[in-house]
Amino acid sequence: MDRKTYMRDIYSKFWLSAREKEYGFLTYDKVLCNYIIKNIKPGEKILEVAIGTGFPFADYFQKKGYEVHGIDIAPILIEKCKNLNSKIICKTGDAENLEYKSNYFKCVYCFHSTFYFQNITKVITEMLRTVETNGMVIFDIQNRNNKKII
Repeated sequence: MDRKTYMRDIYSKFWLSAREKEYGFLTYDKVLCNYIIKNIKPGEKILEVAIGTGFPFADYFQKKGYEVHGIDIAPILIEKCKNLNSKIICKTGDAENLEYKSNYFKCVYCFHSTFYFQNITKVITEMLRTVETNGMVIFDIQNRNNKKII
């Protein structure tokens, strides 16, 4: 089974509740959010790649006044995201092939998910394509040796 199929069909079932139960809204997460807030004005269009259920990032930004879009490979996670916060504009899709116009978002971000991508270079290329000139692309790289990741 390839990584995309695993993420869509298997891991997504675990992730339905894991983010809230296992991790919550960490201090590290808040620092990332505050960095974006300092650099991107409310009302701007932002995209979360690998949005999952929308918690905590997309939900946080939407409540702060941003136009939040999100994409995830797992339909079950997108369904939960829509149920939790109907103002988030989210859809099922592949991060390696973002179905958005070029230069569309002021900020594109991906947190806690880069390790799961089959082709991280292609994902970053797509993130760069969809962000405005002088916009922001921000992501973190997970430590593949972290016992929780393994």
